[in-house]
Amino acid sequence: MARQYPDVPLPGDGKPYPNADERDVSQLSDERSDSDCTRTSQLIDDYFATPTQHRDIAQLHRTVSEYNVPIHRSPAIVEAIGRADPDQVRQLGRHLARTSTDPEPTVLGMAILAEVGTAEDVSLIQTIGLLSNTFGPLSAKALARLPDATTNLIWLADRAAGWGRVYLVEAICRLGDPAAEPWLLRKPCDGDYLNGYFAHKVAEAAPVHEAIAQPDADEELVDHTGRLLSTLVWSQGMSGTIWDYDHAEQVLAEYLSHVTRLAPNLSRVGSLWTLARFLDGHADFPPPDWATLESLRTRYRSLLTAPSWRSVLTAATNSGRERTSEWASYVLRELDRCATDRGE
Repeated sequence: MARQYPDVPLPGDGKPYPNADERDVSQLSDERSDSDCTRTSQLIDDYFATPTQHRDIAQLHRTVSEYNVPIHRSPAIVEAIGRADPDQVRQLGRHLARTSTDPEPTVLGMAILAEVGTAEDVSLIQTIGLLSNTFGPLSAKALARLPDATTNLIWLADRAAGWGRVYLVEAICRLGDPAAEPWLLRKPCDGDYLNGYFAHKVAEAAPVHEAIAQPDADEELVDHTGRLLSTLVWSQGMSGTIWDYDHAEQVLAEYLSHVTRLAPNLSRVGSLWTLARFLDGHADFPPPDWATLESLRTRYRSLLTAPSWRSVLTAATNSGRERTSEWASYVLRELDRCATDRGE
């Protein structure tokens, strides 16, 4: 699958897995749970307490396959790994991650590599990490502690979507590496609803207000800034919001100045509309108390109602895509209503 889709997220995050038919709703039962990781930590202790010549890795594989190993870092598993010989536990982690045909032993292998893996394991971690909804948390933890963390995390984040992308973007933000700033300014927000979990972290980790203030800000940076600001409008309960972002007023003004010189398209109209509603106080909160509020509100509305931008919405109503058509029709009606209310 990685060869078939070399530079993009795997369709459906690689699911269904080959053994999906064997793992139905029963995997959610209490019998399959190891939420506190006591079973897994005891299994690790028992395995390494057995003399080397009597260890049965196949039996360990079968045992782990019988229940659900948590996909996030567990203190109990970390402690059990710490009680084992580092080289021996590393070899176990590599073996499970490389050879397992079941998700649970692979999760255990990745949990081990997240603690004791070396630079030799980066390619393996990244490959398994492509199944990012399951293995994203442990891949992010593993890559963040190894050499070239920024480069390796970005490589995987570019090929992850959904929840997997959340874990990886958050790990990149935590690094605080200036080398990550060009990517953070242009790539993290891909339009998925889950972007709300990391949007404020990105806004704080990258100098968005400085980059967007440059007169030669590139198109990719401008469009990502629009997606980032739009996400911050509705990310309440997921992360910080636009009300928490100290540079919001400046960035909204700079973004509008740049997007005005770009050709209209539906994505840009979507960002403008979300931000216009925020300025009008239509996002579950009153409008911000800014000195430039009325000026910004007028400028955003003026661009949306300009003939070339409005034509994008008109075309979308006839696109044949039901959700897009309904949304575009709604926006057009709202723009007309607002114009009527303002006596325009």
